[in-house]
Amino acid sequence: MKHLYLTVLLSLCSCLTSWGQPSNTPCLQTATGAKVIATAGCQLSSACYPFRANENAEQDPKTLTNLPADAEVFHQNLNPVFPGDCVTHASIMSADLVEYFIGNTITKVQTIVPKGSKKVKLWIADADHIGTPLYSKYVTCERDKVVELPCDLKIEKAFNLLVAITMEYEEKSNCWAPIVPCNRYSAWFLEDTSTGIIGFLDYTTMRAQLYGDENLCYGYFFNCITEGEGGFRDYEIKVEGVSHTRAFIGEASDFSIGVTNYGTKKIATAKFLAKMGDAEQVIEHEQAIKFLYYANIKSQLSTPTTPVRVPLSVELIEVGGESISDSNCSEDGSITAVDPKLSVRRNTVMEEFTGTWCGWCPRGARAIELLTEKYPDTFIPIAIHGNDEFSVSEFDTHIARYSKGFPSSTVNRLTFGDPYTGSTEHGGGNLGIAKDLAYVSKLPCEASLTLKDATLDADAREITFTTDVCFSIDSKTAPYAYGFVLTEDGLSGVQSNYYCINYQDNPEAVPADLRDFVSKTSKFKMDMNHVARYCNGIDGLSDCIDAPIVKGETQTKTFSIDIPSNVTKPENLTLVVLLLDSDSGEILNAARIVPSITDGIAATTADRPQVSAADGLVAISRFNGHVSIYNAAGQKVADTMVNNSAVFNLEKGCYVIRTSNTEGVDTLKVTL
Repeated sequence: MKHLYLTVLLSLCSCLTSWGQPSNTPCLQTATGAKVIATAGCQLSSACYPFRANENAEQDPKTLTNLPADAEVFHQNLNPVFPGDCVTHASIMSADLVEYFIGNTITKVQTIVPKGSKKVKLWIADADHIGTPLYSKYVTCERDKVVELPCDLKIEKAFNLLVAITMEYEEKSNCWAPIVPCNRYSAWFLEDTSTGIIGFLDYTTMRAQLYGDENLCYGYFFNCITEGEGGFRDYEIKVEGVSHTRAFIGEASDFSIGVTNYGTKKIATAKFLAKMGDAEQVIEHEQAIKFLYYANIKSQLSTPTTPVRVPLSVELIEVGGESISDSNCSEDGSITAVDPKLSVRRNTVMEEFTGTWCGWCPRGARAIELLTEKYPDTFIPIAIHGNDEFSVSEFDTHIARYSKGFPSSTVNRLTFGDPYTGSTEHGGGNLGIAKDLAYVSKLPCEASLTLKDATLDADAREITFTTDVCFSIDSKTAPYAYGFVLTEDGLSGVQSNYYCINYQDNPEAVPADLRDFVSKTSKFKMDMNHVARYCNGIDGLSDCIDAPIVKGETQTKTFSIDIPSNVTKPENLTLVVLLLDSDSGEILNAARIVPSITDGIAATTADRPQVSAADGLVAISRFNGHVSIYNAAGQKVADTMVNNSAVFNLEKGCYVIRTSNTEGVDTLKVTL
């Protein structure tokens, strides 16, 4: 059967990587949730390839590209292809680049066509709608040298532009790709029509892990030569974001500014003006920023002396000694001052990215077992599966944003690394992830979160619960949100295992905590616990926390969520509620609870109230006690004492009714 290999270098974001960057750096998210494919046998060399750019080569403002003009092209060896195979090499020029070229026409595409391909087709498409190319034409060209393929495509709007060459092979040949060191976070996309397997090769991360350099990126060699009035400017620096940071009151607060140079000229120096209330500070950056390179500029300000959250604005005021006044060159962050006496110990949430197809992923499951034993009250694991029988599509975007390959993990979305050894910044060594947990748990935290009255109606397949959140700061706004996750224990799956293959002759090279995997088979039956089965608001639900936030004041809300059909054992569920910082995306705190099972919380008995709902009215009778009613966002819409009966006039929607008296607490869900 004919094989089709599609290799795409995706320019996922205009920055280097997402590690340690302001959260609002623009990113192009991949739409396809696909597994990461192993890359054993891939080699990188330049010895067999003669092209080397001039070190003084200048970036052409009319060339739409994501590559530096002065970089060497490397020869990336891939797998051999066979007669009848098709190979597609492609690259995505993301919309933030394409917008500079609106109105221009792509007249030529500069690339390198590997030797061995007999038929070559150049095509360009909208990366979000690849099925209908915007331009497609078979071309004749030389191999193994830089060529310019004729093209005729006018750029009408900003979009994620995919440029590609598809090559057909009539004889067995080595497949290789010309790649260039760059500053665009990249991945390779592969498709094999004979097996139906599609997947992403997270090439940048693999190179970084191999060489210990998280700044190592590569892009496929494509340059789109254009004609028209548009194009890159000589000097164009953009403030991409300002961090949202926390510090104890009166101490120096670290913060960072993210900037990208979209100009073709290297930026030698830049100055910024940071403002926090009446305080101002000029920040100077004196390290060169090259074309499309990202700089994470760090500085400090004195934290307010009272517990409060205040905005921090940063404006670009000077580039290369030239003053500028462009209001578009400013971004906002925040600084939260926390009283150390009132700071709450954070519960640590480890989101583990795993899959049964991933042979190294057993170490993540083992780390969760060990950490659960070590920190039974403060450690909250969420095992997020990708591309296996336990995966949930609602997590696909989350995996694309936070996963650094499989296995990987994030702790409160503040540290990123291996789920066993931990991050390079704070972890390292056997069960080094515990060091990440220790680091996160000690960070300033201005909010406590507790769960209570969580009940599971197995028949109606819904969970009702109440949250209490209390802040130790004042804030005019409420940039916080809830996220709800259900995890399930006791699932059985067949797990791939590389330890027995790679270490069967040297088991002592494996940490003692993991050594038993060496004696297991390459696929073994494994109990899967803490498996993510449902999420709502994984990045935060709006209108969950009320503004203004008053120090010491508790906000109580009740929610109800439906149990999804993929849950096989509701009695094995754990509810996890995440308290998120809406601005930074970090998990500020979290809580979990195992819901108690009821026989039907809406049932009417002698000691429970009778509730009816119709025509915009909710009637409660045969009850003496306290009644609270919450809407779907958890906002309290009614709160009163009832003496025998009461009627509430409500708008259409779903509501949770919570009643309490000396007989106990009950909740039920009604819809008007």
